[in-house]
Amino acid sequence: MPDTDDDNNKRHTTSAGCVVESAVERTSRGKSGCEGLCRFPNTGGLHRTPGDAPLETHSCTRPVFCHVTKSRSSSSRRIQVASVAYRDKTHYSVLKHSTIHRRGLNKDKKQYKQSFYLKDVKMSNIMSKREFKCLNVDFIKENVVVCDGGDTYSETIRKITCNSNVHCLRISNGDLWVADTINASIGLRLLLPGGTSTPVFIRLPRRASLDIMDNGRNICRAMRVTASTQHQSLSRGTLNRVFTEDGNKYCCVGAQPGRAQRGVQSGLYRLKNGLPSKEWDTIQKIVKRAEHGFDKFMNTEIIRHISYAKKRVNFRTMEPSPSSSNKKSTRYYNGIGFGINVFLRCHVDKDFTMSIVRAHIDDHDYKIEDHVICYFAFPRIGIAVALRPGDFLMFNPQEPHCISSRCREENEIFCISYYLKSAVVGLNDNTNMVV
Repeated sequence: MPDTDDDNNKRHTTSAGCVVESAVERTSRGKSGCEGLCRFPNTGGLHRTPGDAPLETHSCTRPVFCHVTKSRSSSSRRIQVASVAYRDKTHYSVLKHSTIHRRGLNKDKKQYKQSFYLKDVKMSNIMSKREFKCLNVDFIKENVVVCDGGDTYSETIRKITCNSNVHCLRISNGDLWVADTINASIGLRLLLPGGTSTPVFIRLPRRASLDIMDNGRNICRAMRVTASTQHQSLSRGTLNRVFTEDGNKYCCVGAQPGRAQRGVQSGLYRLKNGLPSKEWDTIQKIVKRAEHGFDKFMNTEIIRHISYAKKRVNFRTMEPSPSSSNKKSTRYYNGIGFGINVFLRCHVDKDFTMSIVRAHIDDHDYKIEDHVICYFAFPRIGIAVALRPGDFLMFNPQEPHCISSRCREENEIFCISYYLKSAVVGLNDNTNMVV
């Protein structure tokens, strides 16, 4: 990442007239001119740093996948501090060289694992084919953009497209380039051009997804029971509009910012409204499994980002029910959102880290050769990722995205997303001045 010191980005000229492109300007403190201009990054325990120079210098800009509010309230400042906690120089000043070395080895292992098990989607191949539609951000904001994943034209899609401001992207018409692979041992990854290491999405190899969950019976039952205890479908507002089919509901479960009170609430009020503890614990267990998949394939820097944020601001995550024998909360995610036979308007989320989406069907043992049941679309870049039952997709929530309608109307699709809301990280309490 670029240094925060503006001088680090300047071009420097040596006394011999040679240009040093990436030199770092430091006070010499009596050292020779060659040591005053150092072209090597000052990382690791073996490199000599002049004076009190930190071991690592980082930019304080937020990661591209992290939603950070700009307000100066205490809640917003907690989000801002947590978003860059992993770059705090004081962490590195107390680390042993062996620890830094081990982290480098772990990073290299993860990069090798990604290159071995994930196939990179080439943006050049997509952009060269003009028949695919890439919508700009302003168009997405001003219009209701949805994705029709159906093999046929569904009645629900037909009704909403009667409105003039609704724009429908149809998979069957070839409006989006479909990212998929038949090889069950290979997953998919998309990195945008420009050298960034943050993926737009990672779809795990199907074998790895089925190792995490090979059927959806328990989670589908828990979602069905949860929906039955909720009076009406949750509204996410105009920008994040949810479309439901067959009178189904959209629900959110887990810790959430209080609407009429300060702080972050556990969400266990649902137990008083009729949700059995068993179903709550089933959902919490599924979130923990998702975190396991996150650890296995996500970039080391992104895992470190959320781990240091948790240490810096001890925000609330999803807790087990009081009657559970397991008393540990989830590590990263504060909750889930799900719906049965739903599709969403293209939007971005106010999430703190990479989110996860999965699609399930009930009463079915997942197999390698299962058919695609829906798509996860990224209309700005003209891509839709094919999802089979149990597929595991991690994605950047700041990239405009949406889940499509189901491919076949005879299937009942349970779509579930795992998230960490930035408002939860900020603790939702401006009277708490501790940052």
